[in-house]
Amino acid sequence: MIQMTLIQIDNYGPWTVTPRPRNESDLQILQAELYADLERQFANKKGLVFFTRFDNLLAVTNGIDEEDHLRIQRSIRNRYPITISMGVGAAETPHEAQKLLYKKKVELNLQKEKKF
Repeated sequence: MIQMTLIQIDNYGPWTVTPRPRNESDLQILQAELYADLERQFANKKGLVFFTRFDNLLAVTNGIDEEDHLRIQRSIRNRYPITISMGVGAAETPHEAQKLLYKKKVELNLQKEKKF
């Protein structure tokens, strides 16, 4: 069984222009620091994080439970000007786990849209 976690950076767009448009270097520094921080936290639990796009990351998280995910999420929320959301999928193959993740991501995005 392979467990994977899709990590979505939330509130990133508004942060890039509030209170004024930020320099490209500021954006890249935030992305690099966030990636390093997530990699460090997941690696401490025997996980591994990969970039997909700069507002999404994909992690191999076998054996990392929901409470560990929530602890990492809170840690990021408390120390960064953005937040993250995560979806976890587990399947027999990485491909199937990744398909489950993206299905959950679409469902989550639809739920967010209904709130507005």
